[in-house]
Amino acid sequence: MTIFLFTFAVLLMLFIPLGLAVWLRRRFAVPWLLFCLGMLAFVGSQTYHIPLNNWLTDLGVIGEVSPNAPNLWRTAVILGLSAGISETVARVLGYWFLFRRKLAERFEDGVLVGLGHGGIEAMIIGGIFLAGSLSSLWAIRNVDLTTLGMTAAEMTAVSEQLVAITETPWVVFAGVFERLIAITLHVTISVLVWRAFKTRQVWPMLLGAALHAFLDATAVYAAQFLDAIWIELILLAIALPGAIWLWRQWPAEATTVAGLSWKEELRLWGTAVAHELTLQWRTRRALVMVAVFVLFGLASPLIAKFTPELLQNTPGAEQFAGLIPEPTSADAVSQYIRNLTQFGFVLVILLGMGAVAGEKSNGTAAIILSKPLPRWAFLLSKFTAQGVIYFVALLLGTLATYYYTLVLFEPLAFGPFLFGGFLLWLWTLVYTAVTLLGSTLGKSTGGAAGLALLGAILLLILGSIPQAANFFPGALVGWASQLGLPGDVPFSGAALAANGVLILVFLVTAVALFERQEI
Repeated sequence: MTIFLFTFAVLLMLFIPLGLAVWLRRRFAVPWLLFCLGMLAFVGSQTYHIPLNNWLTDLGVIGEVSPNAPNLWRTAVILGLSAGISETVARVLGYWFLFRRKLAERFEDGVLVGLGHGGIEAMIIGGIFLAGSLSSLWAIRNVDLTTLGMTAAEMTAVSEQLVAITETPWVVFAGVFERLIAITLHVTISVLVWRAFKTRQVWPMLLGAALHAFLDATAVYAAQFLDAIWIELILLAIALPGAIWLWRQWPAEATTVAGLSWKEELRLWGTAVAHELTLQWRTRRALVMVAVFVLFGLASPLIAKFTPELLQNTPGAEQFAGLIPEPTSADAVSQYIRNLTQFGFVLVILLGMGAVAGEKSNGTAAIILSKPLPRWAFLLSKFTAQGVIYFVALLLGTLATYYYTLVLFEPLAFGPFLFGGFLLWLWTLVYTAVTLLGSTLGKSTGGAAGLALLGAILLLILGSIPQAANFFPGALVGWASQLGLPGDVPFSGAALAANGVLILVFLVTAVALFERQEI
């Protein structure tokens, strides 16, 4: 039950912002581009907000954050001002861009920008970081904390957290409640900055920055002395006036989007998925993909087993055979992972590069979208169909690897090894999403392939940075390579949540761009 509650809470933090944005879009004619710009504003603000805090800490302006820390109130105020000013500057830049292009003329446009800003923060802080901290705590719940080399203060804090997640796991939903408060605050500030541009007045922007600073400073200071429930109530009291103001400013009549009901749209999306799967089968792409992955699964244990013997029987290579240790099941798994990661993402790009760009260039997209088919359904049906193909291919490939490893080596733990196959599937979905984004941006199949390859290389580069490695697809591969073998493997909730967020961001961005393209 505890694991279920933790998982449900993390999923809520990932999908609540998207659910609110979908609801707003169905009620008002607002483009996804505004949500994406809100996400970009938050992420962009952190590129200078975090270095600013580090610089102020080095100067001694920001001090220790603890109940007995000297000048705690000053540190809290400075941290609040740093957050409020940094994020308000990013909002101002975003609205400057939008107003120059007349893309944010209405109240509801400002709301969607705020949902994007607060939504990506909820996904990162509430989803990724919460998943990472919970999985780390869960891994040491039965460990003697004195053996971990922690200070007395750290041990006390960790002990309290362990008691909370084991005895009162429902407390994790306090984090969900906090994210809802934060999203409300971000929407309020976003609309205030929007009003500053709309009315050409400065005071709404200053008020928004002050509100953000006050709430963050209060949260930092109160967290040192009060229980979580009281902190949440204080934050709610601060955010509530803004929520009431938003309610009073809400347009009396919605600009309802004319068109299909959500049930009809979902039905059309299902039909489009079935069409895509049929197309992939008729063109033999699905069959080729499954055959290649199964071949990887069958060949990898064989290569691991017989490579030393092949070297031994090859003239001139006998001396190298003695350098290779006796192969084990770990070598079979490593060979499978290596084959998959070296060629798998290339196959993903080849299969998906023409999904959108090819149909735009040959005019098929215009015919299909005139049915009518919602653009999001057109785009996501391609992602879903490819995901189904990769799921089947990886399932069969993983089972093939397991069987041949069982025949040639010692047996693997079936459940963990199968979960490793799931992680590899999620790994392919990240590259599928970035390929779909590249195909949406590209005007031709060749251009889409180049953009997709560029995105894949960027993910590989970011994943090679030690401080960020756990938040990119490479972390899933490293995790999967250990599963099924002897020994305990820690659960990495941060890697799962982070790559899930990457998929969502790529897909939302692709839909946002596709909405604005002339087909």
